[in-house]
Amino acid sequence: MAKTVLAEQPLNKNCFIISPLGSDDSETRRKADGLINSVLKPILTAAGYKVIAPHEIDTPGSITRQVIQHLLEDELVIANLTELNPNVMYELAVRHAKRLPVVCLVERGTKLPFDIATERTIFYDNDMAGVELLKPRLSKAIKEALEENEPDNPIYRVVSDSIMREVTAKDDAQSYILKRLDEITFQLNKLRHSTDENPFRRRSRRLSLTVSKNGEKLIADKIIEQIISKAKVEVASITLKDTEGDIIGFDFDVIGGPRDAERIMNILVEEGYELGNVIMN
Repeated sequence: MAKTVLAEQPLNKNCFIISPLGSDDSETRRKADGLINSVLKPILTAAGYKVIAPHEIDTPGSITRQVIQHLLEDELVIANLTELNPNVMYELAVRHAKRLPVVCLVERGTKLPFDIATERTIFYDNDMAGVELLKPRLSKAIKEALEENEPDNPIYRVVSDSIMREVTAKDDAQSYILKRLDEITFQLNKLRHSTDENPFRRRSRRLSLTVSKNGEKLIADKIIEQIISKAKVEVASITLKDTEGDIIGFDFDVIGGPRDAERIMNILVEEGYELGNVIMN
């Protein structure tokens, strides 16, 4: 498979890095600087981006104000969600509110909060092999984020839904129309993602994740039944890493696009499950 390579360009764009930092001599800082210097800067510099990390800002003035300005104005943001740092989460929300391109990545083993568990996130291993595997995946994710005409995120979805409900009359006819529009959109999305280069072959998307629920013993068959009955997606196959236990791993081959895979994750979250190690290919 050919690697995605971002063509080298002059540095005329900014990419701001959201990351846990810690103190100068902390393990958190060592890992953050290693990721920035070994992976992010080489890839982004080759693509024409000046890479800016908060602890490297040397312009006089309020650091907080400058960070917010970068989040609102820079062409691209890379968010390292490792350790689930509160500042990182706040800064990610600011970027989401602006609805501009952002690429999220996180060290493998991190359990993402439910409200961002369904968002596209790159999981990586913090070792030499993991760095090499991360580079082409990050390049591909950056390219896709920049090509997306209308970036989607949790804040935008809630705001859009609220506006729709506010401007819609609350009578039965309007409710019926909205419901039918939702159904039509669902069917159109299935058609839009149903074919690839061969128009007669359906596209399959692999979704891998782990499921847990407050330490409870889970049964895989019951979880699968909940997904099939509520998600309204076509699944070509399901591979189980365990049939029961307090944490169960699943590999779903979902027929359709990323929204179909996200629908499975949304159902799991609504049923009270915690998701981890989410990978979508």
